[in-house]
Amino acid sequence: MRHRHSLTTAFLCTLLSLFVTTSMAADIPVISTAELKKKLDAKETLVLADALSSIEFKGKSIQGSVNIPSSKVKGNPNLPADKKTLLIFYCLGPKCGKSWMGAKAAIKLGYSNVMVYDDGLPDWMKKQYPVSTTTNYPNVDLARLTPQQLNDMAKSVTILDIRDAKHAETGRLAGAIEIDMDDLEEKYTTIPKNKKVVVIDHAAKQALTAAKFLSMNGYKDLAALDGGMMAWIAAGLPVNK
Repeated sequence: MRHRHSLTTAFLCTLLSLFVTTSMAADIPVISTAELKKKLDAKETLVLADALSSIEFKGKSIQGSVNIPSSKVKGNPNLPADKKTLLIFYCLGPKCGKSWMGAKAAIKLGYSNVMVYDDGLPDWMKKQYPVSTTTNYPNVDLARLTPQQLNDMAKSVTILDIRDAKHAETGRLAGAIEIDMDDLEEKYTTIPKNKKVVVIDHAAKQALTAAKFLSMNGYKDLAALDGGMMAWIAAGLPVNK
């Protein structure tokens, strides 16, 4: 029965994630890797916006892009003054909803020529197109804990939840410190250093970069939840709403 419940919960969470993305995608056109490369090579007038956090942007981004985190679109100085300018958001590929969130926020602000580069940074790098790095984070041999392992040690570690508010709606862990990845660079000093810090993200795509940033800033004992919060929910372990 527990196994069936876990599978059902995992399916519902995946469905929710897909619903969020597809509902945002309804009226926003998508640009392919080839089309984007062609526009950049032709030096067309556009703003290519990395919708990830400043930490991730500094670690690696598409050359020529600017950082407009999905949670910080309104009032962002990197937005074009002319709201008719082509504005393209990207993040970590089709399973990353931040590009869609950023695009939707820009449209609400009155931008009328918005697209999403859905294949994102992974496909760009796969094709060996140019990227930029402004901060070289240290290599981290990050331990990956199963949901059950984390559940067993939860009271003896500091759990850091770096998910955004939308993804946090799927469930929260009791006692976790919640700092959106978009805010981690400004707020990381509130995280204690006297315990192991276990980083939790949505689907295991952001935890390593967060851990590298923390390591660079003096955090020595770090781990991550293998598979992210999606794995925890799939395992049928307790969450708070």
